[in-house]
Amino acid sequence: MKKVLAMGIALVLVISGLTGCASGKKETKNETKNETENETTNETDDNAPVGGSTTSKIAVDQFEDDDIGVCLVINTNLGDKSICDLSYAGLQRVRSDYGVRIKCIELGGDATKQIPTFIDLAEDPEWDIIVAGTPNLRESLMEVAADYPEQKFILYDAGVANAEEGITAEDYPNVYSMEHAQNEGSYIVGAAAAMLTTSGDEKTNDEHIIGFVGGGQNTAIEDFLVGYIEGAKAVDPEIKVLISYIGSFSDSAKGKELAMAQIDQGADVVFAVAGGAGLGVLAGCAEKNVYSIGVDGDQYEILKDIDAITAEAIATSMQKKCDNTVYNCVSAALEGTLSFGSYDKLGLASGVVGAADNENFRGIFTEDQIAQLKEIEAKVSSGEISVFTAIGADNASIQALKDSVQ
Repeated sequence: MKKVLAMGIALVLVISGLTGCASGKKETKNETKNETENETTNETDDNAPVGGSTTSKIAVDQFEDDDIGVCLVINTNLGDKSICDLSYAGLQRVRSDYGVRIKCIELGGDATKQIPTFIDLAEDPEWDIIVAGTPNLRESLMEVAADYPEQKFILYDAGVANAEEGITAEDYPNVYSMEHAQNEGSYIVGAAAAMLTTSGDEKTNDEHIIGFVGGGQNTAIEDFLVGYIEGAKAVDPEIKVLISYIGSFSDSAKGKELAMAQIDQGADVVFAVAGGAGLGVLAGCAEKNVYSIGVDGDQYEILKDIDAITAEAIATSMQKKCDNTVYNCVSAALEGTLSFGSYDKLGLASGVVGAADNENFRGIFTEDQIAQLKEIEAKVSSGEISVFTAIGADNASIQALKDSVQ
């Protein structure tokens, strides 16, 4: 099936004039592979008929739509109410609109499973496109992609190219990669946090301290942080930002502990950028009666019917719409319009990041504050405000910005 898909994509690319979106690869289906449950990873199959079109747009006249297989590999687990759930929702939309077979493999944060999982998928002709996201999976995906040049990979929320390593996107012609400009959306929520902490709101104090709790210290998380700091400083140049890292994207208990420690030090708004572990941050803020800022999804909308108390403390969320990202990338690959061997960075202007605007947000912020935030958002989107990014930045520059709010 992979050969048929590759030929279909190549034909579309030749006709359209676009540049394209292993040895030892199996040419027949691995019939025994699907007879036993995977013992090292959690796998979710979702291939029952669902609503929407069941016609594949890549090659309607060539083969049945469910001959195409797309597998999503996530670093942690589903159920995080954040990036993993959003990513899988995007893949489910692909299934709905194109009728392809899909599967999600959850690695549970175990780095030792990464390369074996990618190799198994690349060896298995069932899976035409392998999708993976976040910097945690970048190196493993690239290592396997180099050994399986016929396999198509989509790497989202992380870029293949790295100037320090001397790597360009073109070095991996079978990989499309993209990063979100989370620094831009974080600039907006940083400004929002600063507005709250200086507002005299009943949940705030007079110390003008806000917090940031990241799941780990990688480029994407640092990109959230630098945008958050710059946005906050634009509102209050003297603001202080407490910074903590959980060291996990699933340890919600540790997330709650760190959030409460920051609150005890005076933070009255805390930005949780930690996947499932961030749920602990949100819960800790609600328990301490201060504001939180969610991430990836609109976490107020996600939680309001599940945990109303936690949801009501979420002032806004920095939405990184990975559901749209996964859907757009995979559908473009199926349509033959995704340029493999290339890289994109998408932000506010592309609509893939931004601050959540919901009933809770409008109940917490005044009309004047909302107007100011919308004006800031427009200026960032247009490029009038240029936001520093951790992507491609040296460590000294990132550290200097952190030091400026201590």
